[in-house]
Amino acid sequence: MRLKKRRDRMFFVFISVLFILITAGCFASQEAHQLEQVKEQVKEQVKEQKQEQGQEYDQGSGMKFSSLSEQKIEDIAKLSKVWGLVKYYHPKVVSGEINWDYELFRVMPSIIDENSDVNSILYEWVHMLGNENVPGALEQLYQIPEDYKHLRPTTDWSKDEEYLGADLSLELSMLLNSNISDREHAYVSFKDDSPQPSMHNENSYINMKFDDTGYRLLGLFRYWNIIEYYYPYKDVIEEDWDRVLLEFIPKMIDGSDYDSYYMTLAELTTRIHDSHAYLLGKNRKTVTDYFGLYQLPVNFIEINNQIVISKVINECGLEVGDIVLNVGDDSIDELLENRRKYISQSREDTSAHFFPALFRTQQKNTDVTVIRQGNTMKISATGYRQWFNFFVDTKSQAMENGDIYYINAGLLEEGEIDKLMKEWWNTKGLILDLRNYPTSELSYKLAQYLIPSEKEFAKLSYPNPAIPGEFYYMHIFSGKPQNINDEVYKGKLVMLINEHTISNGEFTTMSLRNTENSIVLGRPTAGADGNKVIFTLPGNIKTAISGRGVFYPDKKPTQRIGVQPDIRLDPTIEGMMEGRDEYVEKAVEIIKDGD
Repeated sequence: MRLKKRRDRMFFVFISVLFILITAGCFASQEAHQLEQVKEQVKEQVKEQKQEQGQEYDQGSGMKFSSLSEQKIEDIAKLSKVWGLVKYYHPKVVSGEINWDYELFRVMPSIIDENSDVNSILYEWVHMLGNENVPGALEQLYQIPEDYKHLRPTTDWSKDEEYLGADLSLELSMLLNSNISDREHAYVSFKDDSPQPSMHNENSYINMKFDDTGYRLLGLFRYWNIIEYYYPYKDVIEEDWDRVLLEFIPKMIDGSDYDSYYMTLAELTTRIHDSHAYLLGKNRKTVTDYFGLYQLPVNFIEINNQIVISKVINECGLEVGDIVLNVGDDSIDELLENRRKYISQSREDTSAHFFPALFRTQQKNTDVTVIRQGNTMKISATGYRQWFNFFVDTKSQAMENGDIYYINAGLLEEGEIDKLMKEWWNTKGLILDLRNYPTSELSYKLAQYLIPSEKEFAKLSYPNPAIPGEFYYMHIFSGKPQNINDEVYKGKLVMLINEHTISNGEFTTMSLRNTENSIVLGRPTAGADGNKVIFTLPGNIKTAISGRGVFYPDKKPTQRIGVQPDIRLDPTIEGMMEGRDEYVEKAVEIIKDGD
């Protein structure tokens, strides 16, 4: 019925416009400015019609339902896939001419009707957009050579006539040749010819009502299709992404409030297995906040599948070296499993990504069962309602009588590298601690002091602007530029990494590993390389994904694997209890052995 009413309105506008144009033709002998006036009237009528349609769903989609048959779930999934392909490929949607979110609400009631012919409805829906602006051939500018292609669009389903019917399949297949490079007003744009996608044109729908099923499904559809077309690691998430869509449709429509919507989205983000993923909701509330108001002020490390307290920031009853067995009524394994359900993690063999979340509690005082020096005991641990610095806070400093200089990458100031390299140029070795997130650019700046000529250290994967779903490789180099003849640093470089080393820290390790006299020491990194792309979901909930792929020059991946050390080092409970940094001790030993 909605489609019929909309066709009637469009037909009325068309007849009105045609009448105006015919009338204008009858008076062709009159002055030219009269024709211009007619054209302006046509534009105004079209503009008014567009505004009227654009406001139709400002107050809600009008849909509230809590269950669907299995067939209707499959139909809704099909709707999501068709909606997503058209969203990123059709010229009228890419141009910003149509609010494609609202078009979803117009067609959805017909799709959930148990007696509907879904393929026919979807065909009519897409066909009404017209295909007169769809080119028949690709532009040469965005044709990527085969050996530079990383991912290809997974759109073969659009050519499946058994799944879609012949008419809809043909309509969608034609769109795959649209090859639109100008995406300034598209839902995904590329500002200033940047290879990095921007999703700032998505509407945040701040006033969304969280019992509105249409908007809840829009949140799922938006996220699912962004991963489908603009996630560089879709091939390594090890999930059947179509099955994920089918799984989350009933989960999304089952709830009717903000918390159920938010936590369902949180669970959805875990299915891409990306430690860059997060959710930031109203009042800047994160998933971690749902686990409790209080934070036990400790950091931890996983040793032999045991969670061991590695640092105590404030007095709380726990001690360095405690092996945690239970927090409250939950075993540590139950706690990890529960929180992994809502926090995305690139590598599940490391618990480091849970450092802000694992020891969140609802009460200020919580019983924690630990093994301390061989004895099992229950501690009443005190939590705090504040944020703590959990990382390595050792200041950059000279060591071994000035023969070695230790650099904490997490405490560097902008421009400090030039000063440090000048002052400590004649040292026997540098220790670069990347267990913190680098606060200064090191991948290229420090590389100029260490690597004698520019050398490839990575390939980055970016989306092809003109072909959603296609990604291409770009070569990345670091080292001393050809026009600079200065000598490079002659000492040894030891880089310290562990599961807290993420993103820029991993990228820096890859770059500086080309230093001739270098060693990477520690444990595998987090496996979430590349920068973040942030976008907004309905309800003004912000989230992020890894926005570009990062690979070694031979195209081997880092995502979900991490950068591997040359020498693995696992800290010991004894060393931590004695207050020693076994990483730094080993690095000093390596440098001194090179004398």
